[in-house]
Parts: sequence; C-alpha cells; structure tokens
Amino acid sequence: MARYQPLRSVTVEDIQALQGISAAAAAQLHRKLTEIVAKYGADATNTWRHISQYLLTPDLPFAFHQMMYYGCYFDYGPDPPAWLPDPEAAKLTNIGKLLERRGKELLRSSYKNPISSFSDFQEFTVSNLEMYWKIVFEEMNISFSVSPECILRETPLHPGGQWLPGARLNPAKNCLRLNAKRSLSDIVVITRDEGDDEAPVTKLTLEELRSAESRILH
Repeated sequence: MARYQPLRSVTVEDIQALQGISAAAAAQLHRKLTEIVAKYGADATNTWRHISQYLLTPDLPFAFHQMMYYGCYFDYGPDPPAWLPDPEAAKLTNIGKLLERRGKELLRSSYKNPISSFSDFQEFTVSNLEMYWKIVFEEMNISFSVSPECILRETPLHPGGQWLPGARLNPAKNCLRLNAKRSLSDIVVITRDEGDDEAPVTKLTLEELRSAESRILH
C-alpha cells in the first residue's frame, strides 16, 4: 500500500502529482479540502462524510479517493468506515425509529443517537435475547398461534440452540393481516420477470394481494 499522510499535511503539489489532475483542479480541490479539515478536522468520521459528499466525484482518479480516505483516517486505527449514513436518514430506518423511541430505556445513559449507539445496541441484542426478540416481534406485529416457550433453548440436540421452541404461527395470516403499521393501500409485493431486466416492475398492494388470495381459496 502507498504511504499516506494526514489530510492536514496534504499539499497542492501532492494532489497535482496524481495522474489525471491538472494544476488548476488540484488548487481547487486543496482549497475545498482545507475548508473541510478546518471545520471538522478533529472528527474523522464527520470529516469523511463531508469529503465523500462534497469533494469526491466519480471522475476524480481513484488514487485521490485513496489519499483522502487514508489521510482522513490516518490516526483512526483498524477498519475505518468507508460509508456513513446521514444522521437524519438513519432516524427514519426501522432500527433508528426504535432507538429514537426506546434507546434510553434499553441502553440507559449510554444512549446518544441511532448511529453513535448502534454498536451498543448490537451488544444489547446479544446479551438480552429474550427482551430483544420480543421487541422485534412487537415491531413486526408478528402474531403467534401458540407463543414460544422461550426465545432460545440450549440443547445438544440442536447445534447452536433451538429457537422459539413450541411456537406456532401462520405466515400467510401474518403477511395478509392489517395492523397499526400496514394499510390496505401499502405496497407489499414487488416483482419482475426473472431474467428480463427490461420487463416492467409489478407492484401489488395489500388489498390486491388479499383479493388474489381470496380468489384462490374460493
């Protein structure tokens, strides 16, 4: 791997030395880079978010992308993130919505926001299986015909354990029923003929799927 340096040490000449970048382009890139580093330099993840959004473009040489990436995370340690979700967009995901509602309840004082606390939440899901999976079933509105005796039962008969022992449920019923998060007008099936990328996409609402199911049964 080429030797990289912190972004604050990158010069116009360093950028211009990369094949495919003119002197004028190098000066402009360096000016934008300097502005970003001056504002976010101490926060590597925030710096990279702004570099990837406002400085890097597909037409710039890959070597420049590498220079920015490794320079940004020069002191970060192993496995720096190459992509970071937008904080506001993260709040709109299913996990984001859950953590916004119940993050402080589940993670106590360690909770900050859906992105910063994601690793803590992952640890919570492993160390609190019963609570976590009950939350999942609630969030997904899963209805059991017979509730499970527990979430995971350790048994030598089932390598890795037996999940949801004793549980019974009707998948079709769960897919077709209305609930607080699903209306008849919601799109529930999106299909396209396999092997034909030019074929039109077909969409079915829950109402249309329920109607088709009713015709098949009757």
